[in-house]
Order: sequence, then C-alpha cells, then structure tokens
Amino acid sequence: MRRGWIWLIVGGLLALFILLFVVLYLLGGPEQSPLERVRDIAVIFLALTTVLVVLLLGVLVGVAIWLGLLIRDHLIPLLAAATETMTKAKGTVEFVGETVARPIIRTYGRVAALRALLRTLTHR
Repeated sequence: MRRGWIWLIVGGLLALFILLFVVLYLLGGPEQSPLERVRDIAVIFLALTTVLVVLLLGVLVGVAIWLGLLIRDHLIPLLAAATETMTKAKGTVEFVGETVARPIIRTYGRVAALRALLRTLTHR
C-alpha cells in the first residue's frame, strides 16, 4: 500500500517537472536559441532546488533543536531517577547481604566444621 503512494508521488512530481519544463521552454522568446532556453530553465531549476535545500536544512535544524530540548527536559531527569533507584537497590542488596546471608553462611560454616570434627574423631 505504501509503495503505491510513493510511486504515485514520484510520478506526480516527475509529471509536474516535465510540465513546468515545457511551459518555461515555450515562454522563451523567438530571439533565443533552444540551447539558451534550456540553459535559462536549468538556472531556474537550480535556484528552486537551492531554496528547497535551504528550507529543508532549516527544518532539520529545528528538529535537532527540538530533540535537544526534549532530551534535556525528559531524558536527563529519567536517567537521574534511574541512577537514584540503582543506588537504593545497591544499598538494599548490601543490607540483605549483611543481615541475612552472613548469619546463614556463618551457621553453615560452623555445621561444616562440626561435621569435619566428628569425621576426624570417628575416623570415617
């Protein structure tokens, strides 16, 4: 569906270009040679192309400024919040490691030491 629209737009622009070329060629005076007419038309198209490129560059600069403002206003606070959340999560993990894991590891270490002592005393 999209390809059809693209081909339609390209075809329409090409037809407009050819029509404009023919009209400008016919507007040339009788004292001009055909090559001079084509040259003048080429200069007109170059001027129109230059204007179009300048307008598109202006739009591009505007979009770049808009994206910069969007990043500054939305993305930087989001990254700050993510950093704060990560810092809190790191603190929580350290707290859990200190209060939960360390006593369990210490208890299992004592049990392992007691088993090793019993194995040594019973010679098994």
